[in-house]
Amino acid sequence: MAENTKSGLLATIRSNLLPVSVAFALFIFLFLLPQSVFYRGLISILAEWQFSWFGSYLPILTVILPVLLLTLLLMLILWLVFRLRDKDNTDEPELSLAEQAKIALSKTRLAMLSFFALAAFSFVAVIVTLTLMMTLPDESGKSQKIDVGTVPFVEPKEGRAELNGTLDWQKLATIKRNLVFAKQRTYFIPIVSQIADRKSTRYFVQVFRPEFVLPRNQMPGRAPERQHLLEEGLITPTKDGPGGSVNGVLRQDGLPDEIVLLYEKAGLNVHPDHYVLYRSTSDMRWPYWGAAWAFLLFGICALLIGLFQKRQHQRLKNGIEGS
Repeated sequence: MAENTKSGLLATIRSNLLPVSVAFALFIFLFLLPQSVFYRGLISILAEWQFSWFGSYLPILTVILPVLLLTLLLMLILWLVFRLRDKDNTDEPELSLAEQAKIALSKTRLAMLSFFALAAFSFVAVIVTLTLMMTLPDESGKSQKIDVGTVPFVEPKEGRAELNGTLDWQKLATIKRNLVFAKQRTYFIPIVSQIADRKSTRYFVQVFRPEFVLPRNQMPGRAPERQHLLEEGLITPTKDGPGGSVNGVLRQDGLPDEIVLLYEKAGLNVHPDHYVLYRSTSDMRWPYWGAAWAFLLFGICALLIGLFQKRQHQRLKNGIEGS
């Protein structure tokens, strides 16, 4: 009985190889997508390898390549299993039309359920992502005033804050997020008590493109690796930039992990309990919105394909019952 069930499952998968492969690829993509947005898991490992060898990180390619490789590996394994099974079943009689119809019916049903499951997973991921976004600090509440570097050190809290210190424009870092359908770039600089060598930097401030000038309209790299750091004095703040007192929303561990990694490679140690003053809460929430929209898009696509497979399943079922 178990052997017949196994054979029937393999036959169903073989006749439905393309939908199974597509569903598997979509599942892996949806699994890796939040890792790419929030720089976690396998994606962070692959990104650090790229940083070490090439000095840059390609988010979309880093997601697509594992999806393609794992899908090809799955197809290779299934091909080997089917080939071995064909050798063991060379004397099996040809299937009747009724049996072929049942296999086709199972094929469309499996595809339908696979895509419906992917759609459900995607929509649940949208809800979870938006729920996590709601936990981020906002502009409500009383603003706390923090003088950077003063003793005794302040115990900061997430939320509205005013940081007083010196902006270190020569440690400008930027991250560009590209999710194909949307792009976003955020800039960060340290805020310190004074420009000098230090063991670690705890506070960072978000700045905007009109607030500084780069020579020859040069854009900084994705992250501040040593070869991408601009020479001392080349970054010039404009009159539109913030002064020694900056207001915004403080977020604990607010630097993207790839920025932390590359800052440290450039010789600037980020405090393990660091804070970022976001002057635009929409930029702080952007990775969550990007992940939610991506999950929603793939969920809708999976749902449409599932509905198409459902229609095909019903047509086949009606045809079998009417014959």
